[in-house]
Amino acid sequence: MTEQRAPGVRRLEALVERVAPRDPDRWEARRALRRGRHVSASRARQLRATVKQLAAAVEHEGMPDGCGRSVKALLSPQAVDAFLDLAGEGVFRDPRRPDLVGKPLSWPSRATLRDCLKILGEEAGVAVVLPRVARESGAEPVTERQAAAVYRKLADWAARSPGDAQSARALAVVGVILDTGMQTAGMVSRTVGDVELDPGSIRAVYHSQNAAHLPVVEAVLPLRPGTVEAIRQWLGFRDELVAGLEGSDHGALWVTVAATTAGHGEDGEPLTYEAGMPLKEWGFRDAHERAVGRLNTALAGQWDQAVWGPWVPLPTTPEALRRAVDVEALVPELAEVRGRFAEVEERPPRWADGPHPGVPGFAVHGRESTYGNYRCRCRACFEEKSRRNAARRALRGS
Repeated sequence: MTEQRAPGVRRLEALVERVAPRDPDRWEARRALRRGRHVSASRARQLRATVKQLAAAVEHEGMPDGCGRSVKALLSPQAVDAFLDLAGEGVFRDPRRPDLVGKPLSWPSRATLRDCLKILGEEAGVAVVLPRVARESGAEPVTERQAAAVYRKLADWAARSPGDAQSARALAVVGVILDTGMQTAGMVSRTVGDVELDPGSIRAVYHSQNAAHLPVVEAVLPLRPGTVEAIRQWLGFRDELVAGLEGSDHGALWVTVAATTAGHGEDGEPLTYEAGMPLKEWGFRDAHERAVGRLNTALAGQWDQAVWGPWVPLPTTPEALRRAVDVEALVPELAEVRGRFAEVEERPPRWADGPHPGVPGFAVHGRESTYGNYRCRCRACFEEKSRRNAARRALRGS
């Protein structure tokens, strides 16, 4: 199959294999990216998926003719624009999942695709001009006023000592998120050593979304007294849970409060994780959803609508809850990093101005045939080709 692929695709596959080998024995010895970092396992999967989509794209009628003959042609502005348009509409989704084919990509998926194209271009030594992928803006799930009111209620509960480990962990997690706006990846990587109860602070980390090449920002942020008390109560339960494990304390701040199963071993038996084990991202989100469901039930019954306004349930995902926090106001360094990423790149026009070498004088411009047969890239021919491609996509979707 590899021999039948377009030359540009085969070269990209070889580049990805060097920085993200499929052979587990070669993984530790993989070459670093030109930007100086090694790819993670998740980024490796994303790069392979992007090349797989490009392999499907070179055969698509909506792509420029001959775009697969080289990496430079495949990552040219015209090819990249067409590819992102088609991929964003779900044209290149896995055909083994017919329920997903044709379903538009979410903005995080589009941004991931953009990042992977940038990396592929860097590895191939090709300058790739990419459009910005703007994050979809949505309504704030928690208003600033409600967040303040919820915080006061949580601080009061923490001061009265929650009766079980799950409630104590939930109060501490919600308090830390409302104080820092930290992402899930940052939350699960926190250790007990990152927290100072006196005077009350935590070492927070932030990753720039859709920009793995940008630096991780670290900051020591103050914690409000209610959060400090919630963490103090949680640490009491945590120490008891970790004490039941064999070996030394692993140091993770957030741990499981009961034995749980996740996945299966080589023998097919479910894998069991004892109480006191570090929470991973999937477990952290699942635990947060269950705990916040309990908090919403309790808060709704005690909410004074006349004082605080209508009750809006707390979001059941950490990502939605942290949107109530102005993180960039808390961490100016993060605002600076994100500001650099948000700069609009200067993009050359996708058509050529002036004379068109090689196009015969009798050719009629503004026709798709002139674009394809004579490779004319004037504005009139380019716009007609784009209009025809859009009409074909609309027809396929009808």
